[in-house]
Amino acid sequence: MPTKKTQKEKFEEAARELKTDQSEEAFEAAVNKIAHAPKLTNDEIKDLVRRKSQKATK
Repeated sequence: MPTKKTQKEKFEEAARELKTDQSEEAFEAAVNKIAHAPKLTNDEIKDLVRRKSQKATK
């Protein structure tokens, strides 16, 4: 049986897949925000990362 990924692991994976800013500072800020969020699905995490990336590029 595969082990369940933590929210942080799911977020890190989604960020890598979407090739977002992965500097330590940006990554830690986003992870801290996610850590206090309710449980999210993989798709919800990817959507959140996408929206965060779009805001950062505007």
